[in-house]
Amino acid sequence: MHKIVVVEDSTIASMAADTRFTNAIPCLQNQSAVLRPKEASTCGPCARNRAVAQRAALAGIKMCLANLSQDKKNELKQLLDAQQVKVVFATASGQIATTTF
Repeated sequence: MHKIVVVEDSTIASMAADTRFTNAIPCLQNQSAVLRPKEASTCGPCARNRAVAQRAALAGIKMCLANLSQDKKNELKQLLDAQQVKVVFATASGQIATTTF
């Protein structure tokens, strides 16, 4: 068991692709399509729009994970095989917040 797991963008992408996480954690449902890397595009605006959508989705997921109910937080810790989970996210006002549970 890991002492602490820091939820990063790559961690979220892995969790969104795993049905164990998507079935248990509502924040991750229907997010794999947005977070999945797409083929390289020669269209610059398309790539920028995709990057903006991915950043927005990741920010929303992090905020959602930080605000999970205690039952869901415990379930997430169990799925991650961690004693503690740390989530760093931007609040609605733009400040950086850290939650450890």
